[in-house]
Amino acid sequence: MNRSQHETQTYSKAEPFEARLDALPAHPRFEEAMRYSVRAALDYFHENPVLHRNIKDVGRLILGVVALSMDATGGLTHRRLRALSGRTGVISAGTATAVLFRMRTIGYVTRDEAGGGGLARRYRPTPDMTQAFRERMQIELDAAAILFPHVAPVRDRFGEPDMFRAVFKVLGEESIKAARDPRGDLDALNRLGTRSAGVLVLYDLLNAADVAGGGRGPLGAPIELEVSVSALARKYEISRSHVLSLLRDLEAADFIARVGREGRWALRPALRPTLETFFGVIYLGMAHVALEAARDVGLG
Repeated sequence: MNRSQHETQTYSKAEPFEARLDALPAHPRFEEAMRYSVRAALDYFHENPVLHRNIKDVGRLILGVVALSMDATGGLTHRRLRALSGRTGVISAGTATAVLFRMRTIGYVTRDEAGGGGLARRYRPTPDMTQAFRERMQIELDAAAILFPHVAPVRDRFGEPDMFRAVFKVLGEESIKAARDPRGDLDALNRLGTRSAGVLVLYDLLNAADVAGGGRGPLGAPIELEVSVSALARKYEISRSHVLSLLRDLEAADFIARVGREGRWALRPALRPTLETFFGVIYLGMAHVALEAARDVGLG
């Protein structure tokens, strides 16, 4: 497939998923999309620390997505959230209760006074929660739109209530499916995602390496860089021991390796193909979400 064909290609569900996933890294703008995902996620952490301060791992992020999906498909209740969280296999029912309580504490959900006496009380996302998750998911829609033209109209109308609900309706369903059936080739990143700030620390290393290399090579290409454990701990509000533990996990996965003196690390060749799969799954997932959301609202 030549460059012009890649840039004008449309998303087709008829083609097998694995075939689309294997072909996606050859897209001439795939590097641009990955760099955007990494840098925009890091920028968003600094712009809106409330979301990441309270939802520091992927499991809790999925739970927030599921909560918004439930609100769009019949209502968010404690009982329903606990039941659906158990289905993900990532978040326990007990954690769902704790996260719901935390979301109330930080003003992300409010509870209807109606209910009780055997009736389930309904919780409603506040404008703060809606805005925070809209901005965070906008990053993935922006990145997917770089690769798939049909995502752009959905992205452009994501601020509209009907489109927001349509996106999260599908996104919640897909998040549960993905969590229940994780890919074996992403085991190391999936484990990292269950740890507080794990993905953020990886993104930080990727961005630092990219800056050190002048942004000229592929994202995640082998390169040496200085890593300050103390700086990462302060930046992401985690302990130094936790940062060291994350680095050991990345080292065990052969994604990074110590080089020479203390604080010097190098990205390893095994990291790049894993990143291609990781981001490819995200972009194809968002392409599917955009397609279904557009149909739901009668767009196109």
